[in-house]
Amino acid sequence: MSTGARFRFDQALADVYGDLRLTPVLRRLLRHTHRLTGSMAASVSLIDAGHGSYLKAAEYGTSCRLGHTFPLDEGATGRAFSRRRPVVIPDYARLRSGHLSGADPARRGRVVAVPIWWRGDVIAVSVVFAVSAGLDVDQLETFTQSTAAAIVESRRRGPSSREAPTAPFTPREDEVLGLLRNGCTDREIAACLVISPKTVEKHLSAILRKTGTRNRTAAVLTAVDNGWLGPPTRNLR
Repeated sequence: MSTGARFRFDQALADVYGDLRLTPVLRRLLRHTHRLTGSMAASVSLIDAGHGSYLKAAEYGTSCRLGHTFPLDEGATGRAFSRRRPVVIPDYARLRSGHLSGADPARRGRVVAVPIWWRGDVIAVSVVFAVSAGLDVDQLETFTQSTAAAIVESRRRGPSSREAPTAPFTPREDEVLGLLRNGCTDREIAACLVISPKTVEKHLSAILRKTGTRNRTAAVLTAVDNGWLGPPTRNLR
């Protein structure tokens, strides 16, 4: 019996919709995607069409630059967004502007990128790495698309349209956090804000403490999940 044949859509979707916070929704989406496809790795990116970018918001099985933002024409996510349909990439290693390192095992083999729609717009893209040639893409698309309402609701429960949640950061920490989300290094942050690298380290320590996290990627995701970050700024790289 294939992996897909054992998959229970009703149970998987009940789990995804069981906790309508953004991070749990995306992590459960990926967990069940793994069960459905038997894939080595996967990621989900949130689309910000207004700013021409997307945010790597969740992943499993690989390091895919989580918490960073990228232009909408980059990677497998960019390809699925531009074509507005599921895209099968026979060899990810040959994809221009991919985000996996050359040594990552998930880089070898087929990749499927599936756009997630809501009311005529692509709001997210799920990318599955190192999948078999026999993968039922239609089945994967059906499950992935069924999570759209959970993603929309989880984001709606974040920042209020009337009153943004109060962030715990100072104005300078907020600037540092925004540049972290763009994937900037400490040196790039220092140059952009015209401060010393040691001052950047001090702000980073404060951000980690206030978000209750141990690394910058987790800090960015916690800030996004709580609505503490404004629109992405242009990546310095």
